[in-house]
Amino acid sequence: MMMGGSDDEKNGSAFVQSFGRHLVALCVTFREKVSLDPLPSFRAFAYTLLHIDGRNFLLTAGRILSELHEALKSEKVEILSAVLQDNFGAERICDLPIPFDLKSAEMFFIDDAEEGLDFGVIALRPYYVNLLAANKMAALAEENWVRQRVVQFDLHLMLGLPAEYTSDHVSATMFAVKCLNEPPDGRPTTRYPRFVGELDPNLALASVRGMSGGPILGFNLTPPIRYWVVSLQSTWLRDRRLVFGCPLPVLASLMIGKSRDRFCEVENKGNRYGWARRATSCDQDSRDSQSSR
Repeated sequence: MMMGGSDDEKNGSAFVQSFGRHLVALCVTFREKVSLDPLPSFRAFAYTLLHIDGRNFLLTAGRILSELHEALKSEKVEILSAVLQDNFGAERICDLPIPFDLKSAEMFFIDDAEEGLDFGVIALRPYYVNLLAANKMAALAEENWVRQRVVQFDLHLMLGLPAEYTSDHVSATMFAVKCLNEPPDGRPTTRYPRFVGELDPNLALASVRGMSGGPILGFNLTPPIRYWVVSLQSTWLRDRRLVFGCPLPVLASLMIGKSRDRFCEVENKGNRYGWARRATSCDQDSRDSQSSR
C-alpha cells in the first residue's frame, strides 16, 4: 500500500504480501533488432492466477497479451528470456524466478472496447502449476466469483506493478480506488458491465501504467473481514483519474467451456480477438512436474 514513513512502509509491505499470493509478474527481456541501442530492454507484466475447468491460467489485460503475441511473431523483436516472478506472497519459500517457455505458450485474448472486454490468459502446464503452488501461490477458483452479486463491498484496492517503480527490480504496490456505481459521463456504454473506479487525487503515483493485469480486490469489512477479487484492471483515463476493469464473474463465465476447446478456433469481428497457435507441448500431462529452480 502507498505509505509514508519507514514504519508505514514496513506495514504496507506486509499488507501487500497478504494478497501477493494471487499476483505473478511475467518478466520479459528482449531486444529490438532495429534499435541502435545494443542493450536489451526489460518489461514486467502483471498477471493474476486463475483456475477454471480444471486448468490453471495466468490472467492479464487482453491488450497486453495481444501486444506480447505480436512481439513473438515479429521479425523486429528478439525475445531473449522470460521468467515468472512469484515472490510477492508472505508465505513464499523461494525468491528465485521460474524460467518460462513463452514462445510455446498457449494464449487467448480479447480486446474489444464496444463489448467492454479486455482480458487474456496464458494456459499453464502442470510443470509451472506445481512450481507456483510450491511457492504458496494461490489461484482464484469459482467460489471467488460465483456469489459476488450478493456481496456488499465496503472497500476496493488495486494490486499491481506500476512501471515507475520497475527497472530491473519488480515491486508490487497496493492502493485504494473508489468504486463508481454509474458509468462516467461521456463514456460509451458497453455490452458487458465494467468496473469503474476513481483514484485518490492525492495518490503518490504519477501513473498507473503497469498496473494493468493486476487484480482489483473488494472487501466486506463486517467481521470476519473477507475479500474477493472482483475485477481485472485493464485501462485508465489519466485526465479524469478513472480506472476500468473487466469483472471477474464476466470473464470467468466467458472462459468456462472455452478452456476445454484448447482455444483452437477464432471468431474475428474486426477487433482484437485471438487464440494463439496451439503449442505442441501445451498439455504434456506425462511430463515430470517435479522440479527445482
